[in-house]
Amino acid sequence: MNSATHTTPLRTQAKLTGVSLTRVLPLILTVVLIFTYLTLPWVNQPGLGATTAGLLTAARANNEIGVMTNGLALVPLGALLAGLAGVWALVSPKSDRAAGLLAAVGGGFGLQSFVIAFSDAGAEGLDLAAAAGMGFWLSLILSALLIVQAFVPRPAGQTPLGKTFGNQEAVLGMALMLLVLLVGLANPRFVAERNLSDVLQGNAYIAVAAVGMALVIISGNIDISVGSLVGVLATISGSIAVAKAPDGTPALPVEGLIALAWIMPIFIGGLAGALNGFLVAYLKIPSIIVTLGMLSILQGGLIMVTKGNWIDKLPPGYALAQMRPLGIPMPIVFMVVMTIGGVLFLKYTPMGRSLYAVGGNKEAARLSGISERRVVMSAFIGNGMIVGVASILYATQLSVIQSTVPPNLELLIITAAVVGGISILGGTGSVFGAALAAILLNAIRSSMVFINVSPFWLQSVQGILVLLTVLADLLRRRRQL
Repeated sequence: MNSATHTTPLRTQAKLTGVSLTRVLPLILTVVLIFTYLTLPWVNQPGLGATTAGLLTAARANNEIGVMTNGLALVPLGALLAGLAGVWALVSPKSDRAAGLLAAVGGGFGLQSFVIAFSDAGAEGLDLAAAAGMGFWLSLILSALLIVQAFVPRPAGQTPLGKTFGNQEAVLGMALMLLVLLVGLANPRFVAERNLSDVLQGNAYIAVAAVGMALVIISGNIDISVGSLVGVLATISGSIAVAKAPDGTPALPVEGLIALAWIMPIFIGGLAGALNGFLVAYLKIPSIIVTLGMLSILQGGLIMVTKGNWIDKLPPGYALAQMRPLGIPMPIVFMVVMTIGGVLFLKYTPMGRSLYAVGGNKEAARLSGISERRVVMSAFIGNGMIVGVASILYATQLSVIQSTVPPNLELLIITAAVVGGISILGGTGSVFGAALAAILLNAIRSSMVFINVSPFWLQSVQGILVLLTVLADLLRRRRQL
């Protein structure tokens, strides 16, 4: 009896210590890695002395020892992914093991940077080991530790390793790591800073739109008009930005036009979503029929009104997607903020939990006092407003706006949501996976260029990914029955 009495507190203390360690370790390693990357010397150059990684990338003309910078951006990219995984582990303790695997993916990105650095140095005949500074070796160690921490034993009650690989976010993270590793080794230009930035921000507006699509699909519905709505809202935004009074002067001060051009697409998108939601929730018309009709109306109306003319001569300051606060492209900022916001909304708000309840079992939700009509209406309105945000990013990424509907855009958005683990049958899924899937799809498209594969294969790859994801979801549901 006395032995049991003394043993239990020790076990409890060990368990609590294990939980705190495994949940905070990825975040701690990430913070130290970012600090090391930004502040400690990366290489010691003959004339310039100690140079940080950031300066080495920004000022290539001052790179006296000729160190190649291909792949150097993989370190902050891996740190970003590991940091997001660390936040996920803190927010969702049950996802500790899956978050640890994603943090390990970030560590894998960092390690690849060093593989490329030594490979480039060897090709140039440079002794990188002799020139490397403290930041270089410490970042190498931290990247390795991010991988090792995934294998630290988790406390009892955590998801087993086998089931963790069934987590869609972990699978997508591993797939993204393998893609970057293999293609980067085959062609180091793929992991150059500019290309990685393009991969992340190229599909950022699709990742944002996939957050809205997640709300609709989780509720047990679908919206195939989102691509057309993005085109219409982008055209409306551009038209407002260049609006003229009858005398040819700007209709409002430039700042006022820009603010209105950014706000109105969100408001109009919400109205379009409310119309779709009303027809689905109150008139009981299947969502695929409603949104198919809306798709045709939006496409035809856009061509009739604009006659396909492009919008140019946009005012300075309108290009939101081309801004870089703190050096970070604005589309990436929106993608991260909207994804985190979507995760928190679905997990911690009554409406977010109601979406899962209605999508999973409408009758059980009704018996629990949840209004299906209100939930479906909210899902479509939220989707429309988020599509409005995505349309602004789409409209401002170039200096002109094409007054046409982007081809197959709705398929890309739905593919990102479904491949990201959101069940097409409703009731399960996460917007975090949808954002990862959007990045993965753009990475696949970019990698095809670097390994000389026709980009037309991308649609086939997307179709295969959707079929495999849906099949895996059906098998998972059968096992649960």
